[in-house]
Amino acid sequence: MLLRYFSVDITAIQEYANQCDDIQHVRAEIRDFDAFDLRMRLPAAVSVLYKAIKSNGGVTYIHCTAGLGRAPAVALAYMYWVQGYKLNEAHSLLLSKRTCCPKLDAIRSATADILTGLEKNLVKLTWPGGNCSSVAIAGLDIGWGQSKPLTFDDKEGLWVLERELPEGHYEYKYVVDGEWKCNNSELLTQMNQDGHVNNYVQVSF
Repeated sequence: MLLRYFSVDITAIQEYANQCDDIQHVRAEIRDFDAFDLRMRLPAAVSVLYKAIKSNGGVTYIHCTAGLGRAPAVALAYMYWVQGYKLNEAHSLLLSKRTCCPKLDAIRSATADILTGLEKNLVKLTWPGGNCSSVAIAGLDIGWGQSKPLTFDDKEGLWVLERELPEGHYEYKYVVDGEWKCNNSELLTQMNQDGHVNNYVQVSF
């Protein structure tokens, strides 16, 4: 998403790196603006970083498209998991070097996943039936850039999505006939800085 927005030609970057004897380009994909995807992919990204650092004597440059969220989160998780920093200390040190906004909750959740295993709980979300022909959900663990369709249950008269989710806080919104809406019968967030309100579910064990 951001690669296209900033007109970043990743292929050209990779081809340039391949022409240099002293540069190795390694990529670990994480979706933009998606805390859940960051949580799920962070261990693999840190593993890639660890191997890169071990193979080149410790000099490694980490960057995502904007360099504000995902890359700092990977660096912070590496400092926390591998180098032995306390998370808050690592965060303060990172911010002293670069203004950025790594998602600490995603790092905490990924840490808990590693330590306790990735248990999941079944969550049921519904939208009332009526004068609509399609209902989907965006956000949740799916990401805001895509959506998951709900199935209409004739007996209940409801659009239903059942999904197994690991422990955590998930925000989402319904897409009803193409229009983004909240379900006022489900939990609602406070208005954020952009003026948006979302539904949310808190999964715990």
